[in-house]
Amino acid sequence: MKIYLNLAVAPSRRERYALAWAVPTLAVALLIFVYLAGSAIRDFRHSRQIRHSLADFQAKDAHLRAREMELRLQLARPKSREMVDETEFVNHLINQRQFSLTELTVKVSKLLPLNVKLNGLGLEGPDAHPEVRFAVLGKSEEAVESFLNNLEDSEDFSDVTIRNQGFRGGEGGSPEQVALTCTARYVTAILPAGQQER
Repeated sequence: MKIYLNLAVAPSRRERYALAWAVPTLAVALLIFVYLAGSAIRDFRHSRQIRHSLADFQAKDAHLRAREMELRLQLARPKSREMVDETEFVNHLINQRQFSLTELTVKVSKLLPLNVKLNGLGLEGPDAHPEVRFAVLGKSEEAVESFLNNLEDSEDFSDVTIRNQGFRGGEGGSPEQVALTCTARYVTAILPAGQQER
C-alpha cells in the first residue's frame, strides 16, 4: 500500500491577500516607472536646451566684451578723444544756454492781434535782458496801437520805444498797411536750460 503525503503548507490568509494584490501593485509600479522615465527624458532635453542657450549667451557676451574693448581703444586715440572733448564742450554750452528764441516768439505771438503780423524780430544787448526789435504790419492804425498796448501791458517786456512808423502798399491795387518798428526790453528772468519753465 502506497501512502501519499502532501507536504505543501496551506497558504495563510495574509499570503493569499498579498498574492491577490501583487498584479495591480506591479501594474501601478510599471506606470510610475514609465512616468519617471518620461520625466527624466524631458528634464534631460530641457537641461540640454538650457546649456545651448547659456553657450549662445556666453558667446554673445564675449563678442560684446570684445567690441567694447575695441571701442575703448578707438576712444583712447587722440583724434577720437578730441572729438569726445568737443562733444562734451558743446553739450556743456547747450546746458548753459540762457535764452530761448522759440519761447520769445511764442510770447510775442500772443501779443499780436489778428489783423497784425510780425514782419521782423531782432535782439540786441546783454543775454540777461536783451533789447528786442519788432517790425510789424497792421491793417489799420488801431490794430498797430492794440499791439503796442499789449506790449506795454505785458509782464515780459518794458521800456517800449517806437522807432519808426509809416504806411506800406497802396500801389497797384495792394491794400495799404501800417508799418511799425519798435523796441522793448525783455525783462523775464532767463533760466539755464535745465530749469526753464514748461
